[in-house]
Amino acid sequence: MATGTPKEGPARWSHSEPFEVEFRDLDLAGHVNNSVVFTWMETIRLHHYMSVSGLDDPAQIDFILAEATARYLVPVRYKHRVVGEIAPSNVGRTSWELVYRFVDGPTGTVLMRGRSVQVAYDYKTLQKKPIPEGLRARMMEQLVSAESEGWPAPEGRRGA
Repeated sequence: MATGTPKEGPARWSHSEPFEVEFRDLDLAGHVNNSVVFTWMETIRLHHYMSVSGLDDPAQIDFILAEATARYLVPVRYKHRVVGEIAPSNVGRTSWELVYRFVDGPTGTVLMRGRSVQVAYDYKTLQKKPIPEGLRARMMEQLVSAESEGWPAPEGRRGA
C-alpha cells in the first residue's frame, strides 16, 4: 500500500459522527456489548465512504470488508455520548485501511479504537478491482497515521 503524509493534530479526522448508548447496546455487565462497536464502525465507514466517493445510495458501494478489529479501552455505559471518528491510514492499489476511534463526547477521552481493511470490489465480475484514481487521491489527502493510534505498521512498511 502506498502512503502519503499522515496528518497529526486534533483536526486530522476526516469524518466524525455521534452515537448515544441505548439500553439495547448493553451486555450483562452493563456496558456496551463488543458487537455494537462493529456496528458503529460499519455505520461510520458507510457514511465516510459515501462522502469521499460522492455516492448517494448504499446499493452503489463497491468494496468488501476484508478485516476488522477493535480495542476496548474504557467501559462505556448507558446514555454515554460517544463521538466516532474515522480516517484512512493506508491506501493501496486495490485496498485501503481505515482507523477509527470513539471518544467521550464531553471530555474527548479515547474509549475504543478500531481498524479495518477494505478491498475495492466489482460485484458483476466477483473480483477485486483497482480503486478509482479520483477516490484514491481523495483518500490519500485524508491519511492519519495508524501507528500514532496504536496500530502496527502493515507488513510492507515495518521499519520504513
